[in-house]
Amino acid sequence: MENFISLAQVNELQRAQYSQAIREAFPQIISESPIIKINWHKLEQYFPKFQQFLIASNGQLIGFINSIPFRFDNELIDLPDRGWDWMFEKGVDDLENNLSPNYLGGLQIIVRKEYQSQGYSKKILNHAKSLIVSSNLNKLIIPIRPTRKNEFPEMTMSNYMKLEKDGKVFDPWIRTHLKSGADIIKVCNQSMIMTGDIKFWEVMIKRKLPKSGRYRLEGGLNLINIDVENNMGSYIEPNIWIKYD
Repeated sequence: MENFISLAQVNELQRAQYSQAIREAFPQIISESPIIKINWHKLEQYFPKFQQFLIASNGQLIGFINSIPFRFDNELIDLPDRGWDWMFEKGVDDLENNLSPNYLGGLQIIVRKEYQSQGYSKKILNHAKSLIVSSNLNKLIIPIRPTRKNEFPEMTMSNYMKLEKDGKVFDPWIRTHLKSGADIIKVCNQSMIMTGDIKFWEVMIKRKLPKSGRYRLEGGLNLINIDVENNMGSYIEPNIWIKYD
C-alpha cells in the first residue's frame, strides 16, 4: 500500500531517488538558477513538513511535491510576473521575518519515470490540497511549467495555452491540472531568470556564440537572448499561475 511521508522520514535510498528524479525532470539550465542554489537548503531545513513523498509498498519513491507556505494579501490576479523565483524567495523571507503564511505554494511536483501515466500526479495533488486544510492555509498556488512548451520556444506562453489537439488542451501538464480542479490565474512571463557570460551559455547550448541574437536552449521554454558585445546572455522562463481552492 502506498503512503505519504515527510522529508524527515525519507531514508537514504529514497533521498537518492529524489535527487535523481529532479535531475531527470528538468533541463540543465534549471539547476543553474541562483534562487535554487541560495534557497534550496533553506526549503528543506525550514519546511520539512511541506516536502511530501509518495512511497510504494516496497519502499521505492513514486513521486513528491516540494512546496512552501507564503504570505500574500492582494488579489491573486496581482501575483507577480516573477512567479516561481518570487514565490520561493517570499516563502523563505516570510519565515525569517516571522510573517504568518496564508497560501501554500507548489514549487514542483515530480513522478519518477517508471511510475508515470498511472494517476500518481493527481494523487500527489490531492494530498497537497489536504495540507492546505491541516495547515490553515487558504489555497494551493502553483506557477506551473508546461511540459511541452519547449517544443515551441518562439511562441508566447499566452498563445501556447490556447493550443488544442483533438478538441483538448494540447499541453498534458496544463490538462492534468485543469482535470484536477485547478483554475488558471494568469501567465507569469518572468517566472525564472538565469543570466551568465558568453562562455556560460556556450557550455549550456554546446556550441560557439559568435554573434548576438536569440538561440535555442535544449529543454528551454523560451529562446536565450545573447549580447556578445556586452559578454552577457539571459534566459527568462514563463510559467502559468494556477490555484486550487
